[in-house]
Amino acid sequence: MPSTPNAVLPAKLSAPTLSRAQLERLEVADRIGSAGPVRLIVLRAPAGFGKTTAMLQHAARCAAAGMTTAWLNLDESDNDLTRFLLHFEAAITSAGAIAAADAHDASVFGMLARVGGSRREFTLFLDDFEVIQSSTVLDLLRQVLDNMPPQWRIVIGSRTVPSLGLGRLRAHGRVLEIGLEQLRFTRAEAHDFLCTQRGLVLSDALVDRLYQATEGWITALWLASVALQDHDDPEAFLQAFSGNHAAITEYLAEDVLARQAEPVRDFLLRTSVLSYLSAPLCDAVLERDDSHAMLAQLERSNLFLMPADAQRETFRFHALFAEFLRTQLAQRDPEAASALHLRAARYFEAQGRAVPAIAHALRARDHAVAVQLLKVHGPMLLHKARFRLLSRWLGGLPATELQAQPGLLVVYAWALAFTHRHHEALALLQDPRNWTPPADKEEAESLQAHLLALRPMVLTMMDNSEGVPLAIHNHALIDPRHDFPYGALTNTLAMLFAALNRVDEARVLLEQARRAHHRIDSTFSLVVSECIEGTIRWRQGHLQDALARFRIAMNNMTLEASGRVDGNPNAAVYLAAALYEAGQLEEAERALVSSLPLLREVGQLAHIVVGYITLSRIAWHRGEAERAFGILGELEYLGHQDQAPRLASSAELERSRLSLLRGDVKGATHYLGRAQDPKLLPPHPEDLVPLHDVESPALAGQRLRLRSGKAVDAIGELAKAITSARDEANHRLALVLELLHAEALQRAGQSVEARAAISRTLEAVAVEGIVQPFADEGPVVAGLAQWWCRTFASKKLPAGVAANFVERLERACAGVTADDEEDDSVFAAPAAEGASFDALTFREIHVLKLLSRGQANSAIAEALFVSENTVRTHLRNIFSKLGAHNRTEAASIARKHKLLE
Repeated sequence: MPSTPNAVLPAKLSAPTLSRAQLERLEVADRIGSAGPVRLIVLRAPAGFGKTTAMLQHAARCAAAGMTTAWLNLDESDNDLTRFLLHFEAAITSAGAIAAADAHDASVFGMLARVGGSRREFTLFLDDFEVIQSSTVLDLLRQVLDNMPPQWRIVIGSRTVPSLGLGRLRAHGRVLEIGLEQLRFTRAEAHDFLCTQRGLVLSDALVDRLYQATEGWITALWLASVALQDHDDPEAFLQAFSGNHAAITEYLAEDVLARQAEPVRDFLLRTSVLSYLSAPLCDAVLERDDSHAMLAQLERSNLFLMPADAQRETFRFHALFAEFLRTQLAQRDPEAASALHLRAARYFEAQGRAVPAIAHALRARDHAVAVQLLKVHGPMLLHKARFRLLSRWLGGLPATELQAQPGLLVVYAWALAFTHRHHEALALLQDPRNWTPPADKEEAESLQAHLLALRPMVLTMMDNSEGVPLAIHNHALIDPRHDFPYGALTNTLAMLFAALNRVDEARVLLEQARRAHHRIDSTFSLVVSECIEGTIRWRQGHLQDALARFRIAMNNMTLEASGRVDGNPNAAVYLAAALYEAGQLEEAERALVSSLPLLREVGQLAHIVVGYITLSRIAWHRGEAERAFGILGELEYLGHQDQAPRLASSAELERSRLSLLRGDVKGATHYLGRAQDPKLLPPHPEDLVPLHDVESPALAGQRLRLRSGKAVDAIGELAKAITSARDEANHRLALVLELLHAEALQRAGQSVEARAAISRTLEAVAVEGIVQPFADEGPVVAGLAQWWCRTFASKKLPAGVAANFVERLERACAGVTADDEEDDSVFAAPAAEGASFDALTFREIHVLKLLSRGQANSAIAEALFVSENTVRTHLRNIFSKLGAHNRTEAASIARKHKLLE
């Protein structure tokens, strides 16, 4: 990927250089530089209208001012999220915007954490942005824009409107858009450029004629100036110069190309098949040995060649010129491109770079060579989790080619399964024409092992109840020496058993899977194993151990040929959810930023549910209720899109929980009903593996009854559920049930028992540093937790309590308030025997007086010039001191004891 860190810009620009006066008139550089809080600059214009020039000049001005910059020229291969992330990090790291990763933090999550913590003033330039069509890359960039530090800025050059949610950014004043009219040359600027900067001797009439033909199109003017530089008859040239932009481009480029010496022309045409040019690659493809000198000559001649790295060892053609050259090559020698691509494929294969080798073989349309390369490297790419790449490549081959290669069909089936194309994978597996056993016995046995593993795995991914029993049955039939299918199915079965609380069996399976993965160096599968072990420990209540395992998993996904650790989306989701539970919301969100886009393509249902619910809760606790519900809307949409109705059911369950936090019992009831709609759940949902360790329709029903005025009835029901969860060693679920039990006691007026219950729970989880569930359950539980912090913070806490636990718990619960003012009453406690009311402060008595007049919290806050949150704090203290259970009782006690006089 081309990168010009710190504005190390091409010496010869691929567009005319604007004068300072022109820039001031256009206000491009000045507007970019003085855009205030703007985070995103978008320069949008057709090719050649100067967007790149304006970006280059602003980058140069930034560099001159000592600012840090990096530059990326994007191409179609950057729609691969893995590749984009690799180059994105390389650019910003080499520019010095963030520190390089160390051995313990070389993951996407670590990179984004370093981005979020950057203190450098930094501008990133992304040119040719219109090539980015991948929703995963666009989603990632949207998240980066939302979370990058305020001193960062991104400048985009694009022919089209980038799909980055510009409407939302416009509404917040965070985007500056510069269009065609601001980039087009005026007549005076065209004259200055042609006659002053380019030194051409042209009459005003000739300049006018050229300007009218180009309509101020900057690249066309520049191309014309190149052609005119050595033209004997400018007037004759300009007389023939007319047509639309495409015709102008073709005419001028043809004129420039035709004036080159034959060796130069041949070099230009035949290297146009390459995305990037280096001397060794060009030598191999063109079968010559002077490419280094030729590249230097082209750069000196200003022939549309741009450096792709700071060392000037790799180059690329201007996109407009490269497109023209490829068209010319196809017209002059239709067979040449195929032969050139094949030589590039052989070069990259010799270099051990399988991905570009296969890509060039496919562009050559030589299916025999492509198939041979895929047969050799496909299994390795499968082990490295290059599922999307494999599905795209193999899906592009003729069906007859694949049917003749059962080994490649197996790789294709795995790739389809891991990219949410489950129905296609199942159809492929069920078609008997695809699976003629090979004559070779070893190959036939390997094929059978893959098929035994694939079918149950696809069924479980499709949320089909047949998957679990079939996985158990087929696992007993696979020979462990077939490492990948055996390890993959063993991991899947371990995950299923862990979710079903068959922990001992799950751990035996995990050890078997690890041995298989080590033999073939399948880092992806090893990461999955580590994640499953982490979820087991987390379910058992060991949050810190789970966090450590998820971090290890994040740092053990090595990309092929790059030596860089990229993490795993499933590991990142679990890490985010665990960080969230520990109250580290910012770190959790950064982990989700790196994982959710890819998770939508390769994640399993349980991982998707955990990721979206966690992100929604983060938004909720930031006061972004609309965004929280919007994220759940995306989860529901994915369920419908992937024909996975339990995703939609999970979204409805979480909507029910959020509705209760709003005090909307009717809405919560409605959403819970939708979650249990037979259209979203199978006839026997108990036969399916749970998608979440905690959230379920049963738990949602318990919350709803508790907060619908049935607290007394809920006490006994929750106590039984707690015992059951503990018996199953699901301590995460037991914790939430204990919090609801404490809330039920409080709402039932049993404040002493509620405080005793919350104290036992907090003392048990303090060692693990679990804080966020106390805020998740709303104002009653959060209020009890805050009471515990005030009461027991100075007392001796259990040994090994997590650092700053009390402070983090208070911070998590501080912003949790009730929308229903009467909910303040649940914090009441019986007054101590013989208690005096002298402890009421002057401000509390003032609040009591306003309360006794029937004033709402908002009116009290306005009268006292404080926030409603502060009023609620006063009310909690008043209720506690008076032993009142609600506002009316507090006013009555105050009158009885003449506290209002």
